[in-house]
Amino acid sequence: MKYCSKCGNELIDEAIVCTNCGCGVNPHRTAKADIPEKDEADVGLIILSAIVPIIGFILWALKYKDTPNAARTYGTAALIVCGVWIVIYVFISVLVSSTVSGLIEGFM
Repeated sequence: MKYCSKCGNELIDEAIVCTNCGCGVNPHRTAKADIPEKDEADVGLIILSAIVPIIGFILWALKYKDTPNAARTYGTAALIVCGVWIVIYVFISVLVSSTVSGLIEGFM
């Protein structure tokens, strides 16, 4: 039995092209173990990457060669959360500094 090297779809032995994804069939790939890992991000790991961004960056670094789409998702989640935290930090810093400077001017 043959399997598609791109999507893992089961193929008939005479297949030249995968009927699922259209990828050309490699005649030397016959074992199910040769099928590459699915390149889909796990929802739990996406949430974990958003809660603890360093984990998202580590997952991206570990998975970017084997599963680039999933790795990109983990890295993107971590980057978005870091960006949000930077915006919040800047907003609070400006708010606090203007409040403190207003209080200082009030005492003078």
